[in-house]
Amino acid sequence: MPQNRTRSSTGATRNPQTHQAILASTIEILKEAGYCGVSIESVARRAGASKPTIYRWWPNKAALIAEVYECESEQVRQFPALGSLRDDLSFLLHNLWRVWRSTICGEAFRSVIAEAQLDPHTLAKMKNEFMVRRRDMPRQLLESAMRRGELAEGVDQELLLDMIFGFCWYRLLTEQLSAERDIDAFIDLLLSGAAAR
Repeated sequence: MPQNRTRSSTGATRNPQTHQAILASTIEILKEAGYCGVSIESVARRAGASKPTIYRWWPNKAALIAEVYECESEQVRQFPALGSLRDDLSFLLHNLWRVWRSTICGEAFRSVIAEAQLDPHTLAKMKNEFMVRRRDMPRQLLESAMRRGELAEGVDQELLLDMIFGFCWYRLLTEQLSAERDIDAFIDLLLSGAAAR
């Protein structure tokens, strides 16, 4: 619901209340109208913030939605180390798919991917910053598995990450996240080609 009161800004320093109001408003609009319904103007109006304030903190709506994703997906980065690559990957991907399905994260991630196809600057930020952070945790799982001797010597870890992300992204973009049984079948196929002999 639009607010009549305009929140104060402190320039380049983010006012925590205004910052939270902008993120919350972005989430609400994403839930109600999807990516196409989000605009800096609609977020500013709902949050009671000025458009210049939003543009000072986020260069475009893709950057704003990317921050929504970063904040809302924090729970994916918290999980127990189960001691084997298969179990760790299974836990991570099942948890990720559930978060994508049950929170705004799935819609937010689809939105960032869509915008990256239209804007070279957003694509560069996505590849060089956003996705670097997304790949960090599964990369740590692969490195731990390598130290335990679960992966073949010299296996291309970056290619394995591409395969994991490709599988998950395809299911996200084609709305097939309810088929969680396929996660473990995928992991078995993936590891059968990369396992230490």
